[in-house]
Amino acid sequence: MKRPVFLIVAIATLCLPGAALAGDLVLSLMTREAGGTLAVAIYRDADSFRRSEAPVRTVTVPRTGPTTTVTIRDLPPGRYAVGTFHDTDGNGRLTTWPIGLPREAYGFSRDARGQVGPPSFDSAAFDLPVTGGRQAFTLR
Repeated sequence: MKRPVFLIVAIATLCLPGAALAGDLVLSLMTREAGGTLAVAIYRDADSFRRSEAPVRTVTVPRTGPTTTVTIRDLPPGRYAVGTFHDTDGNGRLTTWPIGLPREAYGFSRDARGQVGPPSFDSAAFDLPVTGGRQAFTLR
C-alpha cells in the first residue's frame, strides 16, 4: 500500500509546473546616493527589453546601503537581462531632465552600457541555470 502512494506523490511532484526547475537570482546593486528605492525589472527577450515593457518579474525594494541585495525567487532557467533604477524622488518612475537624459541612477545586468540609450539585450543578457545565479552591477 505504501508503494503506490509514494509513486503517486513522486509523479505529482514531477508534474508541478516549474517547481523543480526554478532557481533564485541574487542581485547585488551598487548605488552612490542614499535613500529611495530600487526598481528592478527582469526581461526574457530582446523586444520587451528594448521597449521596457512586459518584464517577467518586477520588484521594488528600499535601498539598504551602498550595496543592496535583492533575491528574485523561482525563476525558470533561461536567458535574462535586468534593468534597474534608483528612485530617489519616490515618484515610481525614472525621472529625466527636460532633454530626456535620466536624472536618477540606472544600470543593467553585466554592467552593460549603451552608447546612446540602453544597451542591447545581448549586451546585458546572462544565462540563469536551474541552480540559480548571481549578478552584480553598479547604477550610474
